[in-house]
Amino acid sequence: MTAWVRTFAMCTWLLVACASAWAQVPEGWDRLLGPERGRPYRGLILDSQTKAPLAGAVVVALWLAERVYPFQVNTEHYAVRETVTDSDGRFVMEVRDIEQGAPRRTRKPEFLVFHPGYGAFPHRFTSPRGFLAELFEGDGTTIEIPRLETREERLKNLSSFGPHDFSVSPHMHLPRLMRVIDEERVALGLRPYPQLEKK
Repeated sequence: MTAWVRTFAMCTWLLVACASAWAQVPEGWDRLLGPERGRPYRGLILDSQTKAPLAGAVVVALWLAERVYPFQVNTEHYAVRETVTDSDGRFVMEVRDIEQGAPRRTRKPEFLVFHPGYGAFPHRFTSPRGFLAELFEGDGTTIEIPRLETREERLKNLSSFGPHDFSVSPHMHLPRLMRVIDEERVALGLRPYPQLEKK
């Protein structure tokens, strides 16, 4: 065996070993669901200018599961859920049924908050600042989103996310989100979001 072949074989083995070790990172590390999985997510959504609670804001949570291969990590949709803020601008999302049975390498959920006429979280918001992970865990936190003043701002806000980022069939899985998106689209002179559902 030549020196080049031996070097190549050693490098390949090291890459595989490192990938395998990385795949065995403890479950509670950073982005993955930990041992306290299944607890409700909570939050308060306010108008950033008036500090008034925003009733009827739709909150969407998306869980992604990781599939680890020797040289890469792929993600796939595991679950999605939506809820709506109450008259006090608060929401509580129960997730025990989703997280208790989740695959071992399931990430903590990503969130979207949308209310017609306002900036969408996490794309356009004013508070809080800093690290945004785990915002809605435990006692939750307060999110302040700005009222958008112009049509151009509202159109840009709508284009900052897509419902198909959260589900291949958003009209089926996220009817509340689709209702408020269509409300905003009609108010801006657009047609309702097309139903391109996958069976």
